[in-house]
Amino acid sequence: MDKLKLYTFGYTLFQNGNDIDIKNLFSILQKFNITHLVDVRSIPYSRQYPSCNADNLKLAGAYFSISYIHIPELGAKASPSQDVFSKASDIFFENIFPISKSNRPENIAINSDDKIVDFKKLRNDDFFLNGIRRIETAYNKNYTLAIMCSEKNPVECHRYFLISNIIEQKFGDMIEVQHIIKPSNSDSSIISNKEIGMHLNKIVLNKMEIKKLNIFNHTLLEPAIIDKYCGNTLEEKINDFCDRYWNLLHGWKMDIVKQTYDGEYYDTI
Repeated sequence: MDKLKLYTFGYTLFQNGNDIDIKNLFSILQKFNITHLVDVRSIPYSRQYPSCNADNLKLAGAYFSISYIHIPELGAKASPSQDVFSKASDIFFENIFPISKSNRPENIAINSDDKIVDFKKLRNDDFFLNGIRRIETAYNKNYTLAIMCSEKNPVECHRYFLISNIIEQKFGDMIEVQHIIKPSNSDSSIISNKEIGMHLNKIVLNKMEIKKLNIFNHTLLEPAIIDKYCGNTLEEKINDFCDRYWNLLHGWKMDIVKQTYDGEYYDTI
């Protein structure tokens, strides 16, 4: 029996000049027989692309017979009240701090003592898991969903490293996640979760600051750095290592999250 499909995309994939080609966006969703567009931005508004604000997407969806739903439980920033923050040094054990602001979503450097969203905690948070249960309910009703955020490259977006992975872990016998990476209606391209995971690991392991750690080297007296990461196999340990490092690059700082909930809007969530 063929698995059900869940698709993801970032609306900037459909950028045309200074705006988003909404007609092409929904035409692609129709091509994949999408029934519901699921917005997983923490705050479903864009200052740069107002056509992708929740109200406008809902109207466009009605025209194309695709329902628009916002699931804030699956946002990347979480809420200041959620117990999903950890010190950066507790997420990634190696001494490579500070992480430069150019590698951070809010363009602010982080140090080892700074608290950021901890992906492992967030994946097990009740509020987040409620969003995952809403996805499960949709597929029990035979809907076909497209999860949407803003970032066109899934490897840089929480819809991959937070949402898609846990969906395949929990429902992999029923649901297969596919990421739309090319906007052409006649030749749209998709990529699997597994392919993205392999790509992410390659990116991380080839970063200069990671190469300097020599994580696979060991001596008679000292085990290899990779050995202290979680997993029963080398592949699992590498996945854990890369996931933790990616967390440093994408986990929002606690104080920035608090500012956001006081009224600042961002597109990359």
